[in-house]
Amino acid sequence: MGALQCRPCHVLLFSSFGQLGWGGQESLFQLVSRLERDHFRPSVVVPSVGSLAHSLSACGIDVHVLNLPKVAPGHLGQVMAALRRLSALVDEEGVDLLHTDGPRNTFYAGVVGRLKRRPVVWHVRSFTADRYDRLLSLLCSKIILVANCLTRRFQFPRQSQKLITIHNGVDINHFVPGHTRRVSIQGFRFRPDDIIITVSARVEKQKGQRYLIEACAQLRHLLPRLHILCAGKIVDQAYHQACIQRACELGVIDNVHFLGHVENVRALLQDTDIFVLPSIKGEAFPRSVLEAMSSGIPVVATDRGGTREAVENDVCGFLVQPQDSTEMARRIAILSEDSALRSRMGRAGRKIAVERFGIERNVARTVEVYREIIQAN
Repeated sequence: MGALQCRPCHVLLFSSFGQLGWGGQESLFQLVSRLERDHFRPSVVVPSVGSLAHSLSACGIDVHVLNLPKVAPGHLGQVMAALRRLSALVDEEGVDLLHTDGPRNTFYAGVVGRLKRRPVVWHVRSFTADRYDRLLSLLCSKIILVANCLTRRFQFPRQSQKLITIHNGVDINHFVPGHTRRVSIQGFRFRPDDIIITVSARVEKQKGQRYLIEACAQLRHLLPRLHILCAGKIVDQAYHQACIQRACELGVIDNVHFLGHVENVRALLQDTDIFVLPSIKGEAFPRSVLEAMSSGIPVVATDRGGTREAVENDVCGFLVQPQDSTEMARRIAILSEDSALRSRMGRAGRKIAVERFGIERNVARTVEVYREIIQAN
């Protein structure tokens, strides 16, 4: 590794998806685009060409399209071919370090890393354990966790020294306080005194939008001023229809608006009074919450996964139990009826985001990991 003193370290990063719009891909892009080119030469492996590849290429970052097939009986030939292609890429590009983001690409990178004597960093962004966690941890030099709560996935002998928590980061200069109220948002019209609640998440069962709709129905004394904006790609059409049907049954369909994927999240947040994340399952460390906090918006979120490591209960928002629409409604009502409280909690959230979760801090700590591994090798 002595040659690294004379040239930038070539870091080959892996993305499990080809599109931006997912939290992990947004985080990867923010990291890669900020690495100092005098010291690091990043390139990225993606499974397919999409918005992530286009954005990376626009920043002058090399992108390699390489489909890594599922490791399963009957796929041995495809797996071996993919390993050979990845091994050749590491040689051809002079890769010094591999940085992965999911179990499958960690397996491929880990095997090649062992063969080529290259260190591997696994960036764990999911709260859900994988049955191969123990094996994969043996293939890695370091495991970056996006939240402390993820340590429970890796309670294996002699593996704890590999773990380090680096919370996700947000661009605090992009997501800034600045409350506005557009007359129309994607065709839906609003009044200046309406209370806008935003949930930014894929529309699927585990994200819990249905419980936010049920909470809205309990706040009839605030209707019709209360409106829910559901921003996020509809990935489960059946669940989407179930949410619409539930809103109709409860008589709040005029107050619930599904926007689909929203490109300009910053503008949407500046229209927002309260941000809600009603997830049922654990969120590792949701970027959407950080973006809302950075934008000076109070948060109501379910107390699962790493969310409590960002949201200080009763300080910058409220934590509630999953599927508890009654408690969610109570917290939303408190914030809806007290603009001073919304402002105070919003300021507190912004302060926490600036002090703890700025993207520059995230990048600097990741670079420290790179340097530690390089020096050790």
